[in-house]
Amino acid sequence: MSLIINADTLPRYQTRVILGMVAVLMLAVSAFFIVNAYTAGNEYIRQQWQTQLERSHQKLRDQVDSTLDYIGFIRQQTESVLKDQVRDEVRQAVSVARSIYADVQARNAGDGEAARLIREALRDLRFFDGRGYIFIDTMAGECVLLPTLPEVEGSSLYDNQDDTGHYIMRGLIEAAQQPRGTGYSSYRWYAPDYPDQMRAKIAYVEAFEPLNWIIGSGDYLYQVENDLKQQTLKRLQTLRLDNHGYIAVLQQDGELLLWPSRPALEGQGLQDLDVEQRDMASWLIEQATPEGRFVNYDWYRPGSSEKHEKLALVQLVPEWNWVLVAGVYQDQLIGSLNEQRERLEAGLHKDLRALLMLLVVALMIAMGVALLISRWLRVLMRRYQHEIDHQREELEASSRKLQLAGQVFESAGEGAMISDSNNRIMAVNPAFTRITGYRAEEVVGKTPALLASGRHSRAFFKQMWKTLHEDERWQGEVWNRRRNGEIYPQWLSITLVTDEEGAPRNYVAMLNDISERKAAEDQVRYLSDFDALTDLPNRRLLRERTKQAISRAMRRGEQVALVIIDLDRFKNVNDTLGHGAGDTLLQRVAQRLSHEMRGGATLSRIGGDEFVALLPNVDAESDLSAQVAHCLAQVARPLDLNGHELVVTASAGVAVYPDDGESFDTLLKNADTALYYAKGQGRNNYQCFTSSMNQKVSERLLLESALRDALKREEFELYYQPQYDFSRNRLCGCEALIRWNGPDGLVMPDRFIPLAEETGLIIPIGAWVLEEACRQGEIWNRATVEPISVAVNVSAVQFRPELVVEVRNALDVTGFDPRQLVLEVTESVLMSDVDGSVRLLQQLRELGIRIALDDFGTGYASLAYLKRFVLDKLKIDRTFIMGIPEDKDDVAITSSIIDIARHLNIMTVAEGVETEAHCEFLRAAGCNLAQGYYFDKPLPADEFSNRLQ
Repeated sequence: MSLIINADTLPRYQTRVILGMVAVLMLAVSAFFIVNAYTAGNEYIRQQWQTQLERSHQKLRDQVDSTLDYIGFIRQQTESVLKDQVRDEVRQAVSVARSIYADVQARNAGDGEAARLIREALRDLRFFDGRGYIFIDTMAGECVLLPTLPEVEGSSLYDNQDDTGHYIMRGLIEAAQQPRGTGYSSYRWYAPDYPDQMRAKIAYVEAFEPLNWIIGSGDYLYQVENDLKQQTLKRLQTLRLDNHGYIAVLQQDGELLLWPSRPALEGQGLQDLDVEQRDMASWLIEQATPEGRFVNYDWYRPGSSEKHEKLALVQLVPEWNWVLVAGVYQDQLIGSLNEQRERLEAGLHKDLRALLMLLVVALMIAMGVALLISRWLRVLMRRYQHEIDHQREELEASSRKLQLAGQVFESAGEGAMISDSNNRIMAVNPAFTRITGYRAEEVVGKTPALLASGRHSRAFFKQMWKTLHEDERWQGEVWNRRRNGEIYPQWLSITLVTDEEGAPRNYVAMLNDISERKAAEDQVRYLSDFDALTDLPNRRLLRERTKQAISRAMRRGEQVALVIIDLDRFKNVNDTLGHGAGDTLLQRVAQRLSHEMRGGATLSRIGGDEFVALLPNVDAESDLSAQVAHCLAQVARPLDLNGHELVVTASAGVAVYPDDGESFDTLLKNADTALYYAKGQGRNNYQCFTSSMNQKVSERLLLESALRDALKREEFELYYQPQYDFSRNRLCGCEALIRWNGPDGLVMPDRFIPLAEETGLIIPIGAWVLEEACRQGEIWNRATVEPISVAVNVSAVQFRPELVVEVRNALDVTGFDPRQLVLEVTESVLMSDVDGSVRLLQQLRELGIRIALDDFGTGYASLAYLKRFVLDKLKIDRTFIMGIPEDKDDVAITSSIIDIARHLNIMTVAEGVETEAHCEFLRAAGCNLAQGYYFDKPLPADEFSNRLQ
């Protein structure tokens, strides 16, 4: 039988062959991809499992390493924490002892009484959860106070040794004899938990010089380490790994220290557990090694009664005999992998169905291919023609883009420079010429080296070229030179253009002049570190320099001083002359103080009228005192301020590293405390910080708080000291004196008036005194035939333009006759601003009141100023009256004052008249008025009323 194929059957035969070949090819390709996908899927799942397992291992390792680092850090801090805690307790005890000793000395009770009170005050003091106490010994080794063994008090412990042969008392005495009178000593002593054993102990002692004592305390290292262990367990208790993972902690002896899944078992030993729990705990302890070991086992999840697969890292901590077990449950990972496997199998079934459909579609397409093959060549030719047309259009578009790029290159605001592969300049744009000053014909053909400033090293350019060839781009800040020689900062960006083989073809550089931006950055940097008014370093820069000075002093064993200098009554300058004058004053003071800074010292203004001087490498206390005193003297030199001659004083507080603090904040706070104390001592002086100042400043703050509420509570009262007229031998007036009936009793003016002036409270208090004195004077004048005058003192803070309004209001409210009101002002107040004082006195006299110059002769007023101030009365200070008539100098001065006042038509008032001899001399000398205890002491209003009657 032979096969005959004719022209009719040939197309069908060819179609069947094509369809068969397509079907076989599709089956082979589909089978290949399905098998390959199934194999790849299984491999992916296996890799996912391995990756997730490695991640779990790494997470556990990271967490355990972090915990071990924390434990190591905690162990390193044991001795440091103990030393800090013991030192703080001893310093508090020494502060208590010093306060008690100072109080006893103030009562002249003797050292024996002070020793008894200190001993009893410290005997029952306990700390460190009751195990800590204070002990006291003498420098000769005799026990003064030992609360745990009171029977040894009074006996010598000089030869006592611990179980290592160390002489305990001798070590404590040596520590107290350090240059600063403080120190640490290590020895062994009987511990509360181990009464028959000696354990390591660290003590801190300080010498108490007044009684030649050593005051100290100590604690055991193991106690602090136990506290830190509990702190570590609390931290680990809150730690969770993934969703349900945690860290458990076991002792090597089997005690469960931390078990988050079963908290009720914590604190129990192996003998307290059931069989399953005991076997698991014992097995985990056996797996622990110093390097750590990963283990797999089944255990209960927290809150569940079923076991789950778990991965854990078991790590031994030999220093504490701990076993750390950091574990996570594998349920989520296993579930995720099973889900992926199910998705893979579902995908394979879907691919088989798609393969069958693809075979049907492929057969249909094969039939169409036979019909379309004849048209293929024609379509192919059309496609080639279309591609040729498309390429021509792209060439035309590229030409237009090149023209546009040329226009952009010429009009760009940034300087542009294009160089060839040898870095020879090919073209530059107009912006380049504007920035550098070079025209195109001057640079084309040359290298960019003609722009170099010489500021950058060879290493800089080597790194630049390396980066450029590796990343094909470099940008950064450089310093270049213009054509006129000027060096300027420039932001440069270079791009490397390569050919098809990757070789350099061109370098395109874009450059910007950033001179203005750099200047702005420098200005911002300056403003962040310096005070804009005085050009002095501000607080931030002072803090940094102080830290550096302290660090240097710590290495070299030197001292560093921080001195706060604050202008006295600076607010008066702003109020009277304006803030512009105040700013000028601050600048002048800054210049004076800056000239006094030597040897690396820094002067800073930290705000307002406060300056701080940082003095490194302070040699001796005497040198420091002399330097501070010289600075205050320079500030106090007279100066001319906008036509006004002023004398401005300052107060200063001094703190020294390391005695007064070991950080900037501590030194600044203590120097500020000393400054506060200096102002409380009358200003225009300096004080060095001492620990007792904290207590005095606290008392001052309490007094200030009570003073603020005194007016609201009506605690103030006026007393009136009578003034007598020598010519008529009768009572003619009085001086109003304020008293404060505080919660703790009567407070005298010399204690609270300076504080009121410093805080500004003298303004409302002075207004109340003025109105109350006028009100009482009006009551008396209505009841008497001849009116009496009332004198009211005006402080420096009150003596300001607003005083005129306050006096007018007091007179209007009370109806008091202004001719009977006398304002007493001291010489120092008037002389602080002579021109302003003259104007203010004139405005007050226009109200009809009289002006008295108080404490005349103790200040620095001249006769010319007496005439210029136009006064009504001169008050002769009591210091000149006390020596009359025995002291010839006092007699001469007082006689001269009275004679001068009589010729200037000014009345004289003598203060402090206490004897008949005083009266006889003053009456004979021609003094007009007198006041003092010879006539009467200051009286309350009702008693003064009786005296008038």
